[in-house]
Amino acid sequence: MVEKDIRTPEGRGDGRLQDDPPGGETAPCAAEAPDLSLFARLVGDLVSRPPLMVDPGLPIRDAARTMLKEGVGSLLVSQAPGGVLGIVTDKDLRKAVALGRDLESGVKTIMSSPVAEIAGSDACFDALLKMMAKKVHHLVVTGPGGAEGVVTAHDILLVQGTSPLSLFREIQSQRDFAGLYPLLAKAPRVIRALLDNGARAGHITRLITVVNDHILHKIIELVHREIGPPPTAYCWISMGSEGRREQTFATDQDNALVYADSPDEPVRRAAAVFFQAMAERVVGHLEKAGFPRCKGDMMASNPAWRKSLDAWKDTFDAWIAVPEPMEVLHSTIFFDFRGVAGHVPLADDLRAHVARRAAESGIFLRFLAADCQVTRAPLTLFRGLAVERSGEHKNTLDLKKRGLVPFQDFARVLALAHGVVETGTLQRVEALASQGHIPTHLGREAAQAFEFLLQVKLTHQLSQVERGLPPDNHIDPRELSEMDKGALRDAFGVIGAMQSFLKDMFHLATG
Repeated sequence: MVEKDIRTPEGRGDGRLQDDPPGGETAPCAAEAPDLSLFARLVGDLVSRPPLMVDPGLPIRDAARTMLKEGVGSLLVSQAPGGVLGIVTDKDLRKAVALGRDLESGVKTIMSSPVAEIAGSDACFDALLKMMAKKVHHLVVTGPGGAEGVVTAHDILLVQGTSPLSLFREIQSQRDFAGLYPLLAKAPRVIRALLDNGARAGHITRLITVVNDHILHKIIELVHREIGPPPTAYCWISMGSEGRREQTFATDQDNALVYADSPDEPVRRAAAVFFQAMAERVVGHLEKAGFPRCKGDMMASNPAWRKSLDAWKDTFDAWIAVPEPMEVLHSTIFFDFRGVAGHVPLADDLRAHVARRAAESGIFLRFLAADCQVTRAPLTLFRGLAVERSGEHKNTLDLKKRGLVPFQDFARVLALAHGVVETGTLQRVEALASQGHIPTHLGREAAQAFEFLLQVKLTHQLSQVERGLPPDNHIDPRELSEMDKGALRDAFGVIGAMQSFLKDMFHLATG
């Protein structure tokens, strides 16, 4: 079982297990340590002054004078008792002037509401992700007493010179498809800077997901400009690694589309035609932007993955009722879905239905648990690393199929069994442990092992991309240090513990 922190592979960050100093040497002093600013610095450290609060009825003209006098770029609009109703930025003021708004009207007419908030105790990296995810440039920093200040995108840029915010802004500024296509190729440079500054795999995959989501959002926005608005509400759904927010550099498309039901036959016909055209365009542009098509055609361009909400509920019910191998394959990909664009409550409705039906089906859950026993950890009898003996990938092991998938399957079946709504593997494991569904030590070991394997995969693929090679999941253990090979064996050892837990829980036959 894993007792040490095995999350950081050698060659990234300080390259050591958490408890192991290098060869008896003294740990490096602060001046020699890698720059962990985005991850070590807290948002509260960036706050230099309390926020300026104004009444909702303060005239726009006076708000501009206040910002000029105080030398600030934003004002918080107060809400009794002591709350924050909205925020007014210098951009809002410029827009008000450009649109000829009455400058004597109250700031509540131009404010943004509700405001995006972040705790002062959160890391600056969390602020970065929140800004990118919510497409905002200001966050209200909160503490025990309420709003303590405002942090801006510029503040984050000053913390770290090579910031993902520049890539985010470039995506947002595009006005045509051709400008979007080359942007994904810029991500490795940003990822390299973050890895070299000590970022963990969980940080990196979240960032990659946010970047990919923004490219998708921009493509959908441009497609709507071409074909117009939809005849009914819809939600674009990401599945698989995209749904789990565990994307790396070798991510093909796994997506679907759900749209609202209508009693009106003409609306249903219009929806079928519109969403076919939309899905084909979005999938095609995603491919040109660097996201390969799914070889199994599990994409919204396939009618089987583009349905109304009620039709999707019927599909899930059928999968759960008859857990045949193909249905299990579909469910393992789709059960990790999340709504990404459009009317997200449609995806939430579908998620609630799936969670309820899966938890009620002991047979289906038992079938999933039994499927978790199929993949064995790539370890030999004497804890050596088991590699392919022949073929194209001789002397390598598939880190995805033999290493990461068992953790994902374990977290998925238990999340379904206990109604955990999280889709990410680390978040599922954390929720399961905190709620007492798995032992604390198993949750800790599973999380550390999974993140270590994910980090190895990331660094391996990044190295391939930087050398102009297509990224894959095949690791040659001979290229790893003895320390990393030991950590890899420890991580694979957790797979057996997870499988034993599922055997006991679901009363599966041994063998």
